[in-house]
Amino acid sequence: IQILETIEVAPNRDLKHFRMPVQYVNRPNLDFRGYCGTISSGIISIGDSITVLPSQKSSTVKEIVTYDENLDYAYAQQSITLTLNDEIDISRGDILVKSDEQADMSNHLDVNIVWMNEEPLVKGKEYLIKRAATTTIGKISSFYYQTNVNTLEEKPTNKLELNEIGKASLLLNNKIAYDTYNSIKAMGSFIIIDK
Repeated sequence: IQILETIEVAPNRDLKHFRMPVQYVNRPNLDFRGYCGTISSGIISIGDSITVLPSQKSSTVKEIVTYDENLDYAYAQQSITLTLNDEIDISRGDILVKSDEQADMSNHLDVNIVWMNEEPLVKGKEYLIKRAATTTIGKISSFYYQTNVNTLEEKPTNKLELNEIGKASLLLNNKIAYDTYNSIKAMGSFIIIDK
């Protein structure tokens, strides 16, 4: 019990790197276009320069709107609507980042997987890959290993069965913006869905 009471808990909010997956584009009339979402990490302020991923289009923040009031700044875990000074094309699933704090972009990722389906995860089969508000199609191009949960031994494999853990190479149909799981959990985690 002493260990549990004294263990150092890592902070669960990254306030440095702004990331906001767009969950909804709010257009109630011709005079308002807002981009709604929950901030995954970082802080955003009025006037900050933002970039949309994957399109790389940029603008600056005009307003930070909430249900109660407009804010001068917002931070991780807050649900907000951003309006911008320029009309640029932004859709559900796009990621908003500060222009000087870019995320990585790729369609080829090395991933750790916990497989929780009765049907095995196999190489070459197409799966839906869901991360935040983004869904794309992907497949396992190769497996590095499967980890024995009792001994932590890594052994070669060509599939993952129910409740098995392994490392694999994931190939996506589209590039996505990402951060490592250790730095920003919401940007480094995903769900594999067997269609």
